[in-house]
Amino acid sequence: MTFWRFMPEEGYNAPEGSKERKDGQDMLWFIWSNENSPVYGKAKMATFERYFIRDEKLRKEQKNIYYQLIEKEEVLNRILEEFGLPTQGSHIINGHMPVQLLKGQKPVYCDGKLLIIDGGFAKAYQKETGIAGYTLVYNSYGLRLVAHEPFESTEAAIEKESDIHSETTIVEQVLRRRSVGDTDVGRDLKSQIADLEKLLQAYRDGTILETGMI
Repeated sequence: MTFWRFMPEEGYNAPEGSKERKDGQDMLWFIWSNENSPVYGKAKMATFERYFIRDEKLRKEQKNIYYQLIEKEEVLNRILEEFGLPTQGSHIINGHMPVQLLKGQKPVYCDGKLLIIDGGFAKAYQKETGIAGYTLVYNSYGLRLVAHEPFESTEAAIEKESDIHSETTIVEQVLRRRSVGDTDVGRDLKSQIADLEKLLQAYRDGTILETGMI
């Protein structure tokens, strides 16, 4: 993962005209659109076909096996373990994957272990998805997935006195509200507090002498 992140950054940050910059730009193109890219997930990029060819078959972007495997909990558990995360209480969040509700697709897999939060906020996708995208809401009470209805126009909203309607699905609800102490930042703060308490004790018992004191 470090390699796939470092190389595209070189395409932007490396000096103009350098081999590193060109290699980084080539790598960015590869991971964005190549069928062998670990992050692209499709057999081809069919932008050209969608612009100029009417045949729907030629415009189809065939998804790879990942889109089938995400329905298997054991596969999701292996992914979480690869990142050093517990299989219980952890979530995989996918974006940029329009959820076609009209065709029976769903945004939640394996009891909330995997969530897809891109339902097609862009108008171009709304005829296929049937909605205007998802918002993932996380707070001390738990995790919620909010589906938004398409927004017609500002004029229609004023004339009809309507607003964007949303439907909320509770993915995870905690029995005890999470506090800052339950987060990664909270654990770091606790560690800093423990270090400061040890330092204070060292001054009190004379292990460390204050400057200017004998």
